[in-house]
Amino acid sequence: MGQMRVAVAVAITVVLVLCVQLLLMAGQYSNRSIPAVKTAIPPVIDGRLDDEVWKTAPVAKEFIDPYTGKPAQDQTEAYILYDQTAIYVAFYCHDSQPDAIVAREIRPGSDFPGEDTVTLQIDPYFSRNWANISAFIVNALGTQNERIAGGRAAKREWRGIWQAAVQRVPDGWTVEMRIPWEVLNYPNANGPVNMSINFKRDHARTRIDYFWSDVTPMRRPELMGIWQGVELPKASNRKNLQMMTYLTPEWREQAGQEIRAGLDLRYSPTPQLTGVLSLFPDFRNIEASVEGIEFSRSERFVEETRPFFMEGIRYFDLTEPYGIGRLFYSQRIEEFDAGIKVFGNLNSSLSVGLLSTFRGSRDRASVAHLRYSVGERGGWSVYGLLRRGSEYPQHDAYGVSGNLRFGNFRVGGKWIYAREGDMGGTAVDATLNYEVPRWFSGLRWMRIDPDFRASLGLIYFTDRQGWSWFTRYNNEIRQGPVREVEADVFLRDYTHCDGSPFEKGVQVSFGVTLRSDYQIGLEHEVATFEGTHDRVYGIRLRGNVSNRFKQWGIGYEFGQRSDQDIRFIGFGITHRLFGKLDVGFNGSILRFDENHDQYILTVSWEFDELRALSARLVHQDGNLNWYLAYRSAGGVGQDLYFIVGDPNAERFTQRIALKWVWAM
Repeated sequence: MGQMRVAVAVAITVVLVLCVQLLLMAGQYSNRSIPAVKTAIPPVIDGRLDDEVWKTAPVAKEFIDPYTGKPAQDQTEAYILYDQTAIYVAFYCHDSQPDAIVAREIRPGSDFPGEDTVTLQIDPYFSRNWANISAFIVNALGTQNERIAGGRAAKREWRGIWQAAVQRVPDGWTVEMRIPWEVLNYPNANGPVNMSINFKRDHARTRIDYFWSDVTPMRRPELMGIWQGVELPKASNRKNLQMMTYLTPEWREQAGQEIRAGLDLRYSPTPQLTGVLSLFPDFRNIEASVEGIEFSRSERFVEETRPFFMEGIRYFDLTEPYGIGRLFYSQRIEEFDAGIKVFGNLNSSLSVGLLSTFRGSRDRASVAHLRYSVGERGGWSVYGLLRRGSEYPQHDAYGVSGNLRFGNFRVGGKWIYAREGDMGGTAVDATLNYEVPRWFSGLRWMRIDPDFRASLGLIYFTDRQGWSWFTRYNNEIRQGPVREVEADVFLRDYTHCDGSPFEKGVQVSFGVTLRSDYQIGLEHEVATFEGTHDRVYGIRLRGNVSNRFKQWGIGYEFGQRSDQDIRFIGFGITHRLFGKLDVGFNGSILRFDENHDQYILTVSWEFDELRALSARLVHQDGNLNWYLAYRSAGGVGQDLYFIVGDPNAERFTQRIALKWVWAM
């Protein structure tokens, strides 16, 4: 373990550097304020800033590079007004090289890596907490995306209907937005209130994210700007009840014909609370994430894609990915006949999430989460889960957790009890983190009893106790060939609860992103696990990292796991052809105790922002599945899908399905 001792010495040196690093204090551009101004005449949302009303709007100007604290060379002005129905925002994005403006995505709801975009960030609760901050993003083509605080399902009416328009001008581009109040959750108030707000511009040519109110490289929400004196509309201005229903006739080999239907209701009794009722939801036609085949000693986490669980997902987040695990893992609930959930903010500090699903007498599951927040300083949570049914053992779990920041230090802890049937145990942990711009370092101690059981969760290992230490350095560099540097060190030392050895090791990684848009990464791990030894090396290389339309990457891992040789190759490429056809191919090859191969081909032809023809083929360990789908979706009103095959089957299934979705 000589290399491990060297790594420990390096890690200790890093800690010493951390301890003497000066705190980068918030500068003069943090916590900026802008007054709330009402307008009697709303602007026309056409992307042109020639409406007379914009001359009365307060202006947010002098955008800042958070890594240097200096104003941007190509500046931006943002304007904001409001009335009792909506918020109106405009951006003027100056660009000294307007021909270099980058805009590619045309489908609403897309991400925009490597593109020119503007973003409005707003927290009506003034909680200084990222969990309550909604973001409205527009690229230089006028394509919209939004991240509503708490999470929303994919249907446009439920995500929120808002407007945006873009115009190119000789020295850049301009944007106008109209965001109805009913899209947001906001507090009841008898008088004017302050809100957290920020304006952000992602500049593709320089690959720098500029902010009006400087939140530093730590992205601290308490440094956001302040929108002062907003008079909120009454709840009666909102549309309280929304409905979405689907009808799916399908034909399946051997099973024959079948017609399925379901209904979702979304009700907001107040601007703070939302309730969702789902009857016979359609999970068959929702493309699930494909689980990878990379080496893992525990069950792998798979991202959730089902709308019922995506709605309000933040209010049910009982996650600790680097510690005990996930106490609630929605993939454990495969299907249900009826589901109901209520979530929202009771006030600026207190939030609640309640969820129950029912599948007759076979399965009944419930989750409750109550959180008290003190903004970015931290907060406390109380939660409980239970499961009953003939197909699952009786399960109960409950716990408390909390964390609090003091300056650059954050302390936290957790206590959980979980049982199935007659077997039950506790899990506890304690954390101490040091957080400053560019640096993060965290020390954790934990213990999980051998009989700890959580059938609704994803718990990676039980019967272990010990400590771990994780340190990360991340920095963006503004000059020279290197654009970004990241380095991680992860140490852990665990035993079984009786004191016998379990796992000990160190993992070091280093990565650089070049200004030429290449990315290089190196990894090395030395460890022991249950008496066996690991010594693994890894290298990865990616090209065009900021452009998903012509991106490629390859990674290679080699060495020993559990005293056996291991080889893993992962590669991928995406490319857009003819301006409409997106092709992606990903492969994974694992050579270990058992050999595995996985290849995924995706093809999509975008007719326009709402209509597309797509296909996915998955070949894994000799099994082949593919499906073909046409969609006309993403707008308001009716969505239509035509599907050949089963998106989530292991092998190709002779199946044809037609699906209509109506929302109102």
